[in-house]
Amino acid sequence: MRPRMFFAGSAIVLLGIVIPLPAAASAGSHKFSDLQVLSGPSPFAGGCPGALADNKKITGDEIEPAITSNPANRRNIIATWQQDVGLGARSDLIGTSLDGGKTWAHSTIPRLTACTGGTADFASDPWISAGADGTVYFSGTSGSASSDPPPVAVVASHSNNGGRSWQAPVTVAPLDPRNDTDAVTASPTRAGHAYLVWGNWDHQYHFPMTNFLRFSRTTDGGATWSPATVIDQAGPTAIDFSGRILVLRGRTLLTIFARADLATGRGELLAARSPDEGRTWLPPVQIGSQPVRTIVDPETGVELPQPGFPTAAARDGTVYAAFEASTSASSGAIGLAMSRDGGRTWSASTVPGVSAFAFEPSIAAGSHGTVGLTWYDLRNDRPGDAALTTDVWLAQSHDSGATWRQTHLAGPFNLRAAPLGSHGLGEYQGLAALPGRRFAAIFTLAAPLAKDEPTDIFFATIPPGAR
Repeated sequence: MRPRMFFAGSAIVLLGIVIPLPAAASAGSHKFSDLQVLSGPSPFAGGCPGALADNKKITGDEIEPAITSNPANRRNIIATWQQDVGLGARSDLIGTSLDGGKTWAHSTIPRLTACTGGTADFASDPWISAGADGTVYFSGTSGSASSDPPPVAVVASHSNNGGRSWQAPVTVAPLDPRNDTDAVTASPTRAGHAYLVWGNWDHQYHFPMTNFLRFSRTTDGGATWSPATVIDQAGPTAIDFSGRILVLRGRTLLTIFARADLATGRGELLAARSPDEGRTWLPPVQIGSQPVRTIVDPETGVELPQPGFPTAAARDGTVYAAFEASTSASSGAIGLAMSRDGGRTWSASTVPGVSAFAFEPSIAAGSHGTVGLTWYDLRNDRPGDAALTTDVWLAQSHDSGATWRQTHLAGPFNLRAAPLGSHGLGEYQGLAALPGRRFAAIFTLAAPLAKDEPTDIFFATIPPGAR
């Protein structure tokens, strides 16, 4: 179980200054005719013979998608997600398009789990990123169900043909029940360079804790990875998790990550800089903080999804971070922070037009000040009926976050139809910038929209100025 984090209210007080909200534009409605199911029927319907706890996996349950666009091929889009989820997933899958998202082919990471010729009982936490030379990098976790908490390894793979086939995974961090929440980022300028961040913390919360946010990099296209170094060490009662690495000018890296202090009940959003491509890291600066809260569905008592995973992007000298900012089951927001000096200082606000319980934002930055943001919220739910009505929303800015236009992207669907309680959609979704000020969105939907129940991964191409 991962901690729940909350950072912002309707306006964040940061460094003693109340930052005004960005100007709002009217919400619109757009029919995304290219909204399509990406996941399809499970390739592991017969299970994974020999994998421990395989009978706990839910065939057809797909969650936690990530997506990237290949800068070396404008029409190449690559996605990943967890397939058949229970205690972890039977495997992480890959979806590849070579025609801008019109058609897709599926593939697997060979020897990632027992389902694909390996020995691991499960996989989890898939992430994906394409580099300047067209190399596509995958990171994830794979583990053993032999003990609780399960030992988990951080692994990485790469593809040299746009995601159609993959190398067997390389172990970046060996089996350890403390490993969690990885993400990989390829360099947009340096061929063969990519960067991986993950959390390493005591999942049983034995105080005092010694917890780390760790880092590794490859400079040879994913063939080898450097020994782990430390981005940040939390205090004896706190954990760092959900790191996201951004590549800034020169060799500067910026990691956005979350921290939960279990003794004080405070959650923080932090940013740490490295001036030398991850060899050393400066102390992190705080973007924002708020008390940790647990928010439940008042009709069922089930915890609502609020994983607290920040999402981040950088383009043209501006860094963007978005995060959950709900305060109750009926009142919420998506927080938005921006930095124009490489993550040293931040201004923060909330996305206009969001007031219902909102969760799992995904942000991406394109050219010429174009920014996209997707999230789920419950604004259309009717208390007292059988469903927890949920929709996916989109906001776009064409002036680097100064103003936004919002539109409905997908839904409605019934959040209660997703299995696994508050983890029913996974803990993050995906958004990537495409050429021509477009975006590629990927997200999880449940019944009645899921075609292969209980959940499916959906994909949509978002044109500029969709409304």
